Amino acid sequence: MIRIVQVLSVAAAVSAAVFVFQVKYRAEAVAERTAELERQLDSERETLSLLKAEWSYLIQPNRIQELVQRHGEQLGLKPLDPKQLVRIADLPFRPAGPKTEDKDALASLLEGATMTDKEALSALFDKPKDSLQ
Repeated sequence: MIRIVQVLSVAAAVSAAVFVFQVKYRAEAVAERTAELERQLDSERETLSLLKAEWSYLIQPNRIQELVQRHGEQLGLKPLDPKQLVRIADLPFRPAGPKTEDKDALASLLEGATMTDKEALSALFDKPKDSLQ
């Protein structure tokens, strides 16, 4: 009876040790992955910082003015005319959509997918089939 308890105790101790080692290695793997992600994040932040600095250099008005003066003739650039600027209220309204008859014809075309091309065109444009040849 004592031998069974000793064997069970040894088996429990071995299984507990194996479990602890597995947990330890998993924790180390998670820590390594976290460190790798932090390194990538630092790299991305550094790249973003460099790109922001480069962008602020590229959009400096003095630099842009110099480029316009140097390449304006090749690109055909002209000064902006104040008449080109308008308010949103001054823009014309969007044109009206198709007439209701056209909508009905289109709806019937979609419903009747078995129509021939001539029938579809005649239904759309209200022309007889024979005149569409």
